[in-house]
Amino acid sequence: MKFFLWIVLFSFSCSVFQNKTSYRSLEDEEGNPEWGPREIQETVQTMVVSMESFFKSKNKKPYLEIGKIKNKTSEHIEVSMITDELMLDLSKKNIVFIDRSQREDSLKELALSQKGVIDERSGIEAGKLLSPNFKLIGEINDNVRYDDGEKLQYLIVNLKLIGFETGAVEWQESKKFYKVTKMKSFGM
Repeated sequence: MKFFLWIVLFSFSCSVFQNKTSYRSLEDEEGNPEWGPREIQETVQTMVVSMESFFKSKNKKPYLEIGKIKNKTSEHIEVSMITDELMLDLSKKNIVFIDRSQREDSLKELALSQKGVIDERSGIEAGKLLSPNFKLIGEINDNVRYDDGEKLQYLIVNLKLIGFETGAVEWQESKKFYKVTKMKSFGM
């Protein structure tokens, strides 16, 4: 009898405490107190449109290196989600990204090609490695204050392209968010 009771209780607890996951469209995403998909999507869209316009005005093909984007806000923001989305969207527009961390592997392959160890049909030619001509850097800042039961958060995402030839800031853009969150009060 005890065994049967344990089985019933276990089955009941498993069915009661099941989590359910569903998916929503990003377009349907409402505001959220934390940084989320909406902010990432809007930031990336703004930056891609602005960067694409900048690159079209240049006579030189852009080769980008992703630098550090610093989160200086009061909340956790997964900055790599922004950079990954930016790289994906810009790559679709034929913008090339240079990953210097892969150079050593490329140089090893080049050395093998020059020694004749690699089939010449797939070997790497000397003088083909690319250098970035721009480095993307930036930061995310916020200002938070509380007023009359509301949290007021002003977020600014600033991105810059630094030209390697000159060291000058050649492009910059910002995306701003002003979030108002009603705070729950207890005991009222």
